[in-house]
Amino acid sequence: MTRLLVPALLALSSLPAAAQDAGNGLSFGGEVKLEYVDSNSSDLVLDGDLGLTWRSGGMLGFDAALDTTYLDDGTDLTNVWAALVLSTGAGEFALGAPRPLVETMSVMPRFSSSRLVDLETGFLRGPMTSLASAQDNGVTPGITYRQASGNLTFGAGYHHLDDSNVDVVEGAMNYVSGATTFFISGEFATVPGTDFSLMQIGAFHDADRFDLGAAFAQLDASSTVHSLRLYGSYDIMSALTLRGDALLIQDASDIYSLSATYAMPSGLFVEGGGTVVNDSDEIYDIGVGFKF
Repeated sequence: MTRLLVPALLALSSLPAAAQDAGNGLSFGGEVKLEYVDSNSSDLVLDGDLGLTWRSGGMLGFDAALDTTYLDDGTDLTNVWAALVLSTGAGEFALGAPRPLVETMSVMPRFSSSRLVDLETGFLRGPMTSLASAQDNGVTPGITYRQASGNLTFGAGYHHLDDSNVDVVEGAMNYVSGATTFFISGEFATVPGTDFSLMQIGAFHDADRFDLGAAFAQLDASSTVHSLRLYGSYDIMSALTLRGDALLIQDASDIYSLSATYAMPSGLFVEGGGTVVNDSDEIYDIGVGFKF
């Protein structure tokens, strides 16, 4: 896999970045990344997130997306999302297997430069629906509703996981004030034997050369766990960004990460960093990807 993917990614560096607007109401975007993670064991991770959107200019539209994380040990975590979108004066309804609003409306960046570390800390930050759906066979049927009014965007959704018989209700709201976005979200899952809920509230400030963010989360399952995520990044130059992450977890090991990303105009990027858990366990990652 490595012999095929690395030359392909390097070849993309000679191409201009793909346009997101394909015309006729059609747009697309996403990224693919190959990374190497060195911790207690070494992992090669292929991660991809691709999306396609079509709007007719009238009532009908369509959304489709694929997000996947594949490890060299055979672990395959893949979500396929596809939904018919109805745009009305009362808001936008997505029917079929829509991507969770808690994910599409999220403003906080990924945790650390490692897609694997981001995935493994996701149970404290969400979205729960996407994490559970990646281990459930097939698509996840559901419906979402989204509305925007001035600086306020809000929505709600329902998703059902057939294989595990899990029902998830979600809600999200963002308010934009200048360069700062305030957000609140919640997911409530009915699971055979135990119910789960994850509430999150925070703010993200996107300035010219630096970003700052903080999010407080509460996970309720058999017990209640609180966590606080702190994020900051600084553009040393237009192509080079240094970022730091901290995930402070109640009655558990805190997680700290420092990483850097070098992005080329073509869309090719190289990033890597280190993550420390409980001041002792160290995780290092290096990866190359293409974003469009």
